[in-house]
Formats: sequence, C-alpha cells, structure tokens
Amino acid sequence: MAGHNSNILVDEKLAVSLFLDSLLREPEIETEVETPVVTPLTQPEPVIEIKPEVKIHQETEPVADISTETKLQVEEQKIVAESIVPEWAKQPFQVLLFDVAGLKLAVPLIELCGVIEWKDSVTEMPGHADFYMGILQHLNYKVAVIDTARMVLPANKLSHLAGENPRERVKHIVLIDDYRWGLACDKIGEVITLQPDEVRWRTSKTSRGWLAGTVIEHMCALLNSEGFAQMLANGR
Repeated sequence: MAGHNSNILVDEKLAVSLFLDSLLREPEIETEVETPVVTPLTQPEPVIEIKPEVKIHQETEPVADISTETKLQVEEQKIVAESIVPEWAKQPFQVLLFDVAGLKLAVPLIELCGVIEWKDSVTEMPGHADFYMGILQHLNYKVAVIDTARMVLPANKLSHLAGENPRERVKHIVLIDDYRWGLACDKIGEVITLQPDEVRWRTSKTSRGWLAGTVIEHMCALLNSEGFAQMLANGR
C-alpha cells in the first residue's frame, strides 16, 4: 500500500508540474480555414516533363550531431534570456502562500497590503463581470473583491466551479494594489523565502499578465500583483 500511495503522490506532483508549466505558455488559438472545392470541367491528361539530369558537386561541412540535452539547454537559455524578472526579485524574497480552488498561489510580501477574513459585509454590485464579488469597506478604503479562481484558472479547469457560490468557498481576502483590490481565496498558507533561481519566470510572450512565474518545488504560481491590478482595471 505504501508503494501505491507514493505512486499517486508522484503522479499528482507531475500533473501539477505540467499544469504550472502550461501557464507559462501562450494559449494556442485554433482556427479552421474552409478550403474551397473546385471541380474541373474536364480531366486533362497528365503532362510529364523530362528534364536532363544535372549533377552538381558541392562540398559541405560535416554537420555536428547535437544531442537532445544540448538542444534543451539552448531552449532553456532562450527562455531565461526572454524572462521578465522584477527588480525586487534580483535577491531572495518572501512570499505568502494561499490556495484558490485547488491551485496554490504565492504573492510577494513586498506587494502585499494585508490579509483579512472573509466578511458577509461584501456588498454585491449587479451588472459587473462574474468574477466581481462586490465592495468591502476596510479601514478608509473601498476594496473591490474578486473571485480569484475565475481570473487565474483556464477555462477547462473552471468546469467544476459551474453553479457554485464562491461565497461558500472563500475564507480570506488578500489585499493588493494599495487596498484597491481584494483577492478572495480558500485558505491562507505560510510565508516562505524564495531564491530568484527557484522561479521559472514568465516571458514577454505569455498573455497572462497576472503571472510572474512558477515555483515547481513548492508547486505554486507566483503572482505579478501589478499586472493583476492592471488586468482588473482594464476589466479583463
């Protein structure tokens, strides 16, 4: 039984690792192009053209065999070269871990305004997007609270949230962007210290502005709070 359980844990870790890796990749947009069908009026006889054989002697340099490992290293170097690393991440930094509908997220403490418990006093505002949960009066601020899961999870991962009332799931609110936004979450975790090289930083090619990178060792996605706030301000 112990061996069976360890295999399950390995499979789950691999699945989470692949999911985090997919977050760093640009989502593919598939388009179908309809090719017109043209029916010829007659079927012409095929024309066979015979050309004289021409032999060209060309000296070529021997092609070096590049191993798969070397190719992967080259690709990794390209990714590192294109990575976007914030200034505060040029040295070890601390983050707060929290859970959102099964996904573990991390917010840098330098971008965190605070954490409060979920309150029923969050006032719903009709006519807003489905991720917008309402307004919360906290201190002297009016905090716009959002359902974080609906902002960060891909569409194929949101199916299990269909018909759910997020107010029955969330327990805390993570405050960012000078108290302008509150990220509703299920559970608050611990504070950990990360080294810059522990993070697989996002690149300029990814469209997920809320994502700073992923941390495979801790199985979490690192938030870019500034990018997140910009997305929300733009209504996306």
